[in-house]
Amino acid sequence: MRLPLLILLLSVLAPAVWAGPFDGRYRPDTPGGESWDCKTIGKDGGAILITSSLMFAVGSRCTLRDPKQVGGMDSTLYDAICRTDGAPWQRRVMIMKTETGVAVVQKGARISLLRKCE
Repeated sequence: MRLPLLILLLSVLAPAVWAGPFDGRYRPDTPGGESWDCKTIGKDGGAILITSSLMFAVGSRCTLRDPKQVGGMDSTLYDAICRTDGAPWQRRVMIMKTETGVAVVQKGARISLLRKCE
């Protein structure tokens, strides 16, 4: 119950100055992603929310820290400190703009293509 309230407060109170280049709600850019609900965040079949310093996904949330622009690419490299059902864990994450949304590249060359919700 607290997570939706936090998300609502962040989206209402955050000034435009804090807006990040990838801010928005996303769903998987796959045929199965078409059925995802872009209004619900962080639940099965719900949207993934990215802000200038946070990423909320199904069952997890990450704080995005120490952003570094990647030269010649419309992307940013972050130190992501994440929490799921236990102790926090950390990894490097690169978020890159695509024609339809973003690509999230993680350790082990795991790439998630996400389409921006409309």
